[in-house]
Amino acid sequence: MLEEPLAIVEGYSSYFSFSRKRSGYSGVATFCSKEATPIYAQEGLSGLYGGSLFDKGGTPEVLAGHWTEEELRSLDSEGRAIITQHSMKGNNSKLSSIAVINVYCPRVDPEKPERRVYKLRFYELLRQRAAAIYATGCHVIIVGDINTSHKRIDHCDPDDNEDFELRLERRYLDRFLIPVYKEDNKDIDERGNSEDKTNTTLLTNAQQLEGRKFSEAEFVTNQKDIALDDSAYEEDVNTDEYLLESASNFQVVDTFRYFHPNQQEAFTCWNTFTNARSSNYGTRIDYIFTDESILPIIDESIILQDVMGSDHCPVALRVKGELSPSSTLPDVCTKFFPEFKGNQQKLSSYFQPVDEIPTFKADDRAIQLTCGNKRKLNDLKGKSVSKKKQLCEKQIKLNSYFSIKPKKMEESKEILSANEADIKGNKSCSKNTYASSYSNGEHFSKQDDKHSPETGNEIYDGTTTTPNEYEKGTKSPEKKVSSQSSGWGFLMKGPKPPPLCPGHQEPTVVRTVRKKGPNMNRQFYACARGAGREGDPNAQCNFFQWVGKK
Repeated sequence: MLEEPLAIVEGYSSYFSFSRKRSGYSGVATFCSKEATPIYAQEGLSGLYGGSLFDKGGTPEVLAGHWTEEELRSLDSEGRAIITQHSMKGNNSKLSSIAVINVYCPRVDPEKPERRVYKLRFYELLRQRAAAIYATGCHVIIVGDINTSHKRIDHCDPDDNEDFELRLERRYLDRFLIPVYKEDNKDIDERGNSEDKTNTTLLTNAQQLEGRKFSEAEFVTNQKDIALDDSAYEEDVNTDEYLLESASNFQVVDTFRYFHPNQQEAFTCWNTFTNARSSNYGTRIDYIFTDESILPIIDESIILQDVMGSDHCPVALRVKGELSPSSTLPDVCTKFFPEFKGNQQKLSSYFQPVDEIPTFKADDRAIQLTCGNKRKLNDLKGKSVSKKKQLCEKQIKLNSYFSIKPKKMEESKEILSANEADIKGNKSCSKNTYASSYSNGEHFSKQDDKHSPETGNEIYDGTTTTPNEYEKGTKSPEKKVSSQSSGWGFLMKGPKPPPLCPGHQEPTVVRTVRKKGPNMNRQFYACARGAGREGDPNAQCNFFQWVGKK
């Protein structure tokens, strides 16, 4: 459930999309400052849900390819896209439009192979929606979790997967992305290695790309040296070859690789279960794609690995120019959601008491009603009091059940006066027996160092104090009770310390098996360090031990 403190943030307008299939399963949100208030906004890529874009760029009719309404609704039913359209003033004071497509692309579950089809069709819908927006004269920025590490340089352990380049998702990105980089005379091969190409200028500068579009034929020609043999594909991959086909040649640029083509270990996502972020053993699956014509006004594309918050880290893009905010908010802004619009009453308002709480005069302050002592109205001598009980006691604490119950003040005073008289009458106290009274009215007697209270329900720390010591001021009259008596600590012992891993001699951590099988939900000890490459001394060692076994 979306709560108001998260949805309505001072100085920002927000735009949310939620899954319509499973609550809490997926969703995206875009927050825009007042200086970046969008002119248009739309939920989803299909155009079948709320909002609209400039010049009908968000409608289903302008999508290239064959789409049924059922498929479009299915692809948009998981709340995976929000589009905001902004106006920006460049250095020449000319206004231009920029559409920001915030996406959370699907993940392929190994146990649900049909999700691969869903993911590839989502990629195609994203591509065609971006192409439709670009056709209206608007720049396109795609940002979010693409859920695919494109090249080997984007993966912590690409050699672990023999079919790395054969995955359909990577092959689709090969066709969707333009292999262009800011540096000249450098070529990046498929494994992320850089080689000087003095006689070849394959990678084009952004200024040379302005206004030019790559055709599918040109793209394939430039990539012919890395063409893959179709015979190497597995049988199930062959059956899904149609998913690589696209209805348009629209392409975008991976802005991070445009500025940093050779940067290693530039990861954006880590496995929190194995503490992999501590050793930077992850993948780069969060991207910022743009159309090629906007490259001249982009200053930098960066990954903010030091920003914590989840298993992902933020990515950022610096663009030259000044945004021109809209004077009105789009209809799909979160501010206009029914639960945040107007003065709609909350459910809790129906449980508030209607009658005012009775107030007492200054003369009535001495009247105290407690849940433990019931008093009749006629005992109040005509004073006005509500018939409802006024609860004055606080909630009973756990440690009150393990301490002596306080006695009435009158009884305590009588015991104190009796003890004082007895002490004065006998100048010396017995060595084995004495009685003491505390200022709070509690009375104890201790005999033969057994420290058994008179009431038989108190726990002591074993120290003894005579009344004479109180008179001399050498002892405090406050009783000393063991800290264990204030809670459950004295009833239950804590868990045993975890074993040390042999690789680092450090305490291990407890993990739980989540994979379905005979050991599901079973706990085991593992090295507390993050996962890493094999042979890395700072990475996790291979220690394993079931909990409860030596």
